[in-house]
Order: sequence, then structure tokens, then C-alpha cells
Amino acid sequence: MKRKIFFIITIVVIILSFLYIKNTLTCHRLSCVRIDGLNNFLIKEIYSENDKAFRSVYSHGNTLLRVEVLSQSDEYSASQYITASISQIKGLFADSLAPYPGTISKTITCENKFQPTFYTFFTQEKLELTTFIAYLNSNLTYGTCTEVQAINKGVSAYFYCPKNKLSYRLELIAPVNEFELSANTFQKMIESIKCK
Repeated sequence: MKRKIFFIITIVVIILSFLYIKNTLTCHRLSCVRIDGLNNFLIKEIYSENDKAFRSVYSHGNTLLRVEVLSQSDEYSASQYITASISQIKGLFADSLAPYPGTISKTITCENKFQPTFYTFFTQEKLELTTFIAYLNSNLTYGTCTEVQAINKGVSAYFYCPKNKLSYRLELIAPVNEFELSANTFQKMIESIKCK
């Protein structure tokens, strides 16, 4: 009888120890990724933080780092999320019928200059990143197709870390002139992303 009680207590202690270690080792915010220059950014605002998602904005001068981390996902779910997000962005720039078609215009189009540039590549760590560069308006939303509205420019990266089962969307956003001057720096930051 004493052996059974000892055995049960030992099993319970092992399970509780495993759960404690697992909870203390889980990722918090951006702790499971490494990005060159990330330590220069400070949290400006947290939109949501729970066990399923973390959404926030970090800042460094006039540059913003908008973050979304989704947990408890698998590679298929992450792929679906990335595909849906990219499709949504592409939809913002697709030609559409004019609300009041007339002799001058039957469709609304966005000039090539304002169209986002999409590309997918693998980092040195074999991490697949789906990215795009696009203009944003003063409310930091995509879909801008005029000089007056194109106040900011950003590069967005979507990726999945299988080890921690986390999906990420990171966006580096700056005023257009600053973005153009720092484009190489932003690109290097994106290329430096590693899952821990």
C-alpha cells in the first residue's frame, strides 16, 4: 500500500514539475524570435495579450513595429492565415467598378506606383517569410492609392515558427521619406528573423 501511495505521489510531482517547466518556458511576446535591432524598439501600446494572441505596437523614433503573434497553431493553419491575409491586402488594390460609372471612368484603379510588392524568400535559417512592401495612410491602414494619402510606407513579414507553434506578422512602418532612406536597414531586419 505504501508503495502505491509513494508511486502515485511521485507521478503527481513529476506531472506538476513538467507543467511548471512547460509554462515557464513558453514564449512571451517576442521572446521566441530573434531580430537584429529589435532591442532598439520599446512597447508603445498593447492591443491584446492573452494565451491565444499578442497584438502590439513598438516604436523607435518615427519607426513603428506592429506585431501580431498567434499561438497554438499548426503549419497548415499558419499557411491558411498567411494566404488569407495576403489575399485581403491584394484585394484592397484590385480594380473595382466605379460607384457612379460615367463616360470618364467605369472602374477605379490604383496606379502601379502604389501597388504593393509581394515576395517570398527563405532566411539563412531556412525560415520561409512571405512579405510585401506597401504605402499606408495616416491611420496606418493599407489601400492607399494617391500621393496625398501615401504618408507612410511599410514592409510586412508573415512567418511560422514550428518549434513553438507560433504564427507571426511583423510590420516595420515609417514616414515615406524615412522608409526610403532606411529601406536597406528594414530589409536586413526582416532577413535576420530567426525562431528560437
